Amino acid sequence: MGVKKILSELFERPLKKNKLIQNRYRINRFIGKGSYGITYKATDIKTGRSVLLKQLRKRKRKDPVNLASFQREADFLKTFDHPSIPCFVDFFPDEHHRFLVMEYIEAANFEELIFNKEKTYNEKETFSILLNVLDVIQYFHQQNVVHRDLRIPNILWNGNQIYVIDFGLARSLEDQDEACPKEKEENKLFREISVKSDFFALGHFVLFLLYSQYEPQSKKEKSWEEELVLSEGARNVIRRMLQLDQPYATADELIFDAENLFASDKGTSSLKN
Repeated sequence: MGVKKILSELFERPLKKNKLIQNRYRINRFIGKGSYGITYKATDIKTGRSVLLKQLRKRKRKDPVNLASFQREADFLKTFDHPSIPCFVDFFPDEHHRFLVMEYIEAANFEELIFNKEKTYNEKETFSILLNVLDVIQYFHQQNVVHRDLRIPNILWNGNQIYVIDFGLARSLEDQDEACPKEKEENKLFREISVKSDFFALGHFVLFLLYSQYEPQSKKEKSWEEELVLSEGARNVIRRMLQLDQPYATADELIFDAENLFASDKGTSSLKN
């Protein structure tokens, strides 16, 4: 981390509890800092509902690229209409800040579920979760939007429903790829403006879930294919998501293969309706 970034972290303090923003949104608590946003749980005093308030970070406000990303996230949320994506509420500048307000989702992300609540997921549970996530991904891919940040902190589960959050890195499939010649190949696969980048991220998401049950038998480093006990079908699906074999071209194609893994158990999952 560079000196400027360290200083920014030290001096950019979160807004205080009970601070009123835009004479409408009262800060309840600080949630966390991301690469370009600071998030809070707040109350919309106009409606009485809880909202998530995202504040663009100070060091990002003078960068046209980051300003465009912040605006783009707001624009995407305005157009989406899906129960598993937070609803858009508001977007505005306030004094020296810029804010995006959206529906607050009361749910844990899979990072919290695995590392804090010690949840574990077997193959069947993992692919059932994947199918629920793919229902959301299929929706915004049909809107010509690719998420590009489908990590475990950005996928939530409340016990009844999956949610996908944080469209800060999302792009229209019509946009040009940003050339980053020095970037590692894996990072390029995560950030490519293509549906394949979302499937690549979901491949890693699936492996995170599967590793929640893994107990090392030796100190020798091995590949996931050597360490995890998987059915041949599951292994083939993961390899295609990770672009080790022919990559998936559409969500429909991936959904078809994932559903066929457990065709005999269809309807028995605790996640699928």
